[in-house]
Amino acid sequence: MVEHGIEDEETPSNVTVHYNVGPGHPEYDENGHISFAWEDLRARRAMRLKKVDIYQGVLVYNTLTEEQQNELATYRQALLDLPSDYDDPFEAMANLPTIPSWLN
Repeated sequence: MVEHGIEDEETPSNVTVHYNVGPGHPEYDENGHISFAWEDLRARRAMRLKKVDIYQGVLVYNTLTEEQQNELATYRQALLDLPSDYDDPFEAMANLPTIPSWLN
């Protein structure tokens, strides 16, 4: 799936995902969906930060207009603050910062 021009990473072949862990199973965690949602949010944030950091390099950064530099700084800071700005991962996911239109 591509969201805002960023592709989700595929699950590595050496990772096994188990979906049949329910109540009574030793690995069951009734709040696991919350932990998973935070992990998912942080993974999406990491992908976006990785893309933003390409523009942080001196050679590329110096080619940006002052407005683009400000938008980039604001967007990057919003990504960094995202997990601490919300108590609920689903609310945080619903409020991902908007990627600047020129960032592709």
